[in-house]
Order: sequence, then structure tokens, then C-alpha cells
Amino acid sequence: MEIALFITVTIGSIAILLSLGNDFLQKDSLKAKKIEDDRIYKLSVIKEIQEKIAYTTDPEKVVDIIMISLRNFFNYSAASSMVIKDAHVVFKIYVEENIGPEYIKKIEESMLGSFEKLVGKLPLRIDKKIYGIPIDNTVKSIYSSSFHIPLIANNKVLAFIHLSSTKANAYSNMEDLHELIDAAQSALTHFSQAIGLETEKFSSLINSINDGIFMTDNKDNLLTINNSAKKLLEVGENADFFDVLNVFPQNFNLGSKINQVMLTKNPYFEKEIQINSKVLSIFVSPVGNDKASVVLHNMTEYKKKELLKEDLIHIMVHELRSPVTTIKDSAELIITTKNTLEEDRKLKFLEIIHQQAKKILGQIGSILDTAKLDAGKLVLSKTKGDIAKLIKGEIQTFIPQAQRKNISLSFNVVARSLPEISYDEIRISQVIDNLLSNSLKFTPENGKIQVEIDYSAISPVVDGTSPMGEFLSLDKYIVVSVCDNGVGIAQEQQKLLFSKYTQAKNTPEELATMGTGLGLYLVKGIIESHDGRIWVKSAAGQGTTFSFALPATDNAKPSYDAPKPFTTPLAKLSQTVN
Repeated sequence: MEIALFITVTIGSIAILLSLGNDFLQKDSLKAKKIEDDRIYKLSVIKEIQEKIAYTTDPEKVVDIIMISLRNFFNYSAASSMVIKDAHVVFKIYVEENIGPEYIKKIEESMLGSFEKLVGKLPLRIDKKIYGIPIDNTVKSIYSSSFHIPLIANNKVLAFIHLSSTKANAYSNMEDLHELIDAAQSALTHFSQAIGLETEKFSSLINSINDGIFMTDNKDNLLTINNSAKKLLEVGENADFFDVLNVFPQNFNLGSKINQVMLTKNPYFEKEIQINSKVLSIFVSPVGNDKASVVLHNMTEYKKKELLKEDLIHIMVHELRSPVTTIKDSAELIITTKNTLEEDRKLKFLEIIHQQAKKILGQIGSILDTAKLDAGKLVLSKTKGDIAKLIKGEIQTFIPQAQRKNISLSFNVVARSLPEISYDEIRISQVIDNLLSNSLKFTPENGKIQVEIDYSAISPVVDGTSPMGEFLSLDKYIVVSVCDNGVGIAQEQQKLLFSKYTQAKNTPEELATMGTGLGLYLVKGIIESHDGRIWVKSAAGQGTTFSFALPATDNAKPSYDAPKPFTTPLAKLSQTVN
């Protein structure tokens, strides 16, 4: 009996112990499940916050999202935030319990003091906004516990968050808030860095564009302006929107036109407007609802070329009228006197017709060659040969013209030996003809013209400049110079010589024979098509030397009439690089 009782009690005790153990296990399990559920909930809230702020860099919006989420984690009488935006402080209070104005004042003073310690002097203007339960003016109490934390992204304090409660010791464990803020800061920093990278790319892109570009908004803020726009408008690095507007003429109200574009969403285009010494075209287009972009295209060079083209037309009419009139008169004379005109006189008139027709064809050929050069279709037909023979032959054709002005025309081969090089005979003949023709035109009677050819190395730097630039990889060049003691060319005119439709302007009126202004432009194009370079040395009243260099082969052959070598005069020249 006693044994049975003992067994019964023992079994009952074990059952009770097992039951108690099971209760403890269930409680621990429920506690662990609650902790896990809270953790999952907290993570879901943090994930939601990260998703909401993932595509914004506006600190006010980020703080608003955080403040809305705080009530899911903490009890508070009031939650407050401060953000600096548009040169003022945005102060927001979310009220959850009955508090008075003294409570709000205490929060404001505490937050301003702490915020100022972190960011320095704050703006004087404070924009205060209160949400939630209305403020009770009869309540005099202030908070008993509080906690504040800054929002930092990219090492910059963006905002300040403050929690307060009328209860004491309400914020002993703020791990959740730190985790929440850390998640927001991480997302904000990551997106800010991504935006910063894209902004740098965008800035680099617009700064690489030759057209001027700037963007503004409906609050007259200059959001961005590229370097080209600063140069075109001649404004400083720290220019604002009003600095830009002040550049434009008083009769052109750009600000009004930009506002009209933002209002109507219709682009605006101004074909030509004079700003300082420049001619610009302006295109204004809407960007979103409250912004506009302005593109400035420099039309100055285009307008100059248009004027030059008009001049060219007048020049061509003048140049063509004379030979056409001569051809017409000569032909008319032959026709009207065909039965009485002596044969030798008839041949003389036919020769005049032939020469004048040849002159017209040469002028037309220059225009066609210019078009080919501009289109990149100037085809060279190179053959290997002795360029000295070609030059000597071309010089012979100019001897009668030189003799008429009693000009000494000589040819000097400087190098002991010259290599055969590959070149287009017709095109190089054009070059020599043009240079000689110019020299004869601008050299006075009893003057001198000397043509020299050399096979030599060109110093990388001669008198501070390099005539060959990137072509200095070669050791030696065939260098041809046409030197005269004519009227010369002023320094400021020299860099324009090889441009289309331009001619030297400092020559005496009696020597300034009109031409198309295409000759030296073609010369430069032909030489550079041969992988060569051309340059000029001149001074007003001191004569001119045009020199060009062509790449040479390594195997030099004796020239047909090469004299003993002497120091090339090119080593003494200063060059204007083109």
C-alpha cells in the first residue's frame, strides 16, 4: 500500500513538473515569437522607409517620412523636426498628447541650440508648423524626458529630430531609433552619391558642348550654366540669373520670354540677337512644370562668313565681268571684220579669247576645288618624282610677268641632294603658282623674289613656335620657300591668310588687286592633304616668306642641279602656325 502511494505521488509530481516546464517553454516560445514578430515588423517599417526615401534628396521629405513612422516604435507627447530649406528653418511639431505653448517653446529653444552647435549660425526666419492635437493654452507643464538625434548624409547635417514626453525616463533604450535613422541616412547617402555622380556626368557633358546652356526656374534661380554660356555672355563664375539677364539688350526681355515659355509650355526661338560683339541665336524650351532651359548658339563666325560670301559674289562678278567683256569684244571684232581682218590680228584676238577663257576656268576651278576640300573629297593622284624639276618648270612660266615689272626671280636648291617624294604634280603646281602669283602681285617694280628648296630637319621650336606640330615624328622634310621683298603683311592679318574668303587688308590700295580669297585656303588644304604644313613669316613693309614642308623619304638622290650646301635660311625664321 505504502509503495503504491509513493509511486502515485512520484508520478503526480513528475506530471506537475512536466506541466510547469511545458508552461515555461510555452511562455518562452511566445516571448521569442513576440520578439521575432517585433523584429520583423521593425524591419518591414525600415524597409518601407528606405523604399519611400530611395528616390529623393529633399531632407524635408525624408524627415516627414521618418516622423510618420516614429509612432510605430515610440510613445511621445510631441515629436519635432528641424530642417534648413530655402534660407529658412522649417520647424514641425507632431502633437500626440495634451501640451501647452510653454512645452513647444522649450522644445524650440532646445532644438535651435543643439542644431546651431552642429551646423553653425542658423537662418533667422523660422517657418513653424504644428500638427495633431490642438495646443492647450491652459497647460503650463513642460517635458520630463527627451531625446534628439541629427540626420546626417555625406558628412553633412541635414536635419534634427527630437522626441519628448511628459513622463520621466521615457527614452532609456533608443536602439530602434538609431537603427531607423541609420537606415534612412544610408539610403539618403547612397542616393545622394548616385545623384552627385550623375550630376558630375551631366555637368561634364554640358561643359563639353560648344553651345551655351543654362537652366532656370520660376523663382528666378539659375540652376545650372555651362562654361560656354559664361564665355558667350561674359559673366563671372558666381553669376546669378539677374547677371545673365543684364547682359541682353534692353529691348529684348529674356526673363519675360522665359516665363511665357514656362507658362504656355511652348518653345521660343530668336534667330539673331546682338550681344556685345557677338551674334547669338536663342532657343528657350520648357522643362517640367516650373523650369526652362536656354540654348545659346554663337552665330558670329557664320554671319562673318555670310558677309564674306556676299563679298565673294561681288568679287566674282567683278573678276568675271572683265574677261567675259574682253572675250565678247574680241569675238565681236573677229565676226564683224572677218573679211577685212588680217590673219595675224585675227590670231592675236583668238589668243586673247583663249587666255581670258583660261582665266575664267581657273577661277571656276578654285571654287570647285574649295567645295571638294570642304567636303573632304579632294582626291590626290600621287607619283614619285623630283619636286625640284616641277618647281623650276613652274618658275619658267612666271618669268615674262616678272620681266614686265623688272623683278628678279631666282631659284636656289639649298641641299646637296634631294630625295624623290610622292606628291600630286597638278596640286603642288597649284601651290607654287598661287604663291608665285601672290609674290609678283605684291612685290613692287625692281623687287626680288627667291624660291628655295631644301632637304632638312626642322627644329621642334623655332623662335618660340613649332611650325610642324604633331608632324615632328619625321626626321627630315622637303621644305620650299617663296621669299619676296614686297609690301609685307601685318602680324594681326597673318593668321587669317589661310582662311576661306580672306585677303590681307594692309596692302596699299594700288596693289590690293581683288581676288576670290580662296587661293591660300586651297594651298593650305593641298599641303595638309600631303601630310605637310605651311606657314608664313612677314612684317608690314618688310616682305613676306611663305614656306611649306612635305614629308620626305629616307633615301636621298642627288638633285639634277644641286649646288654646294649652305645653312638653310629657314632656321632663322619665326613662324605663324596654321
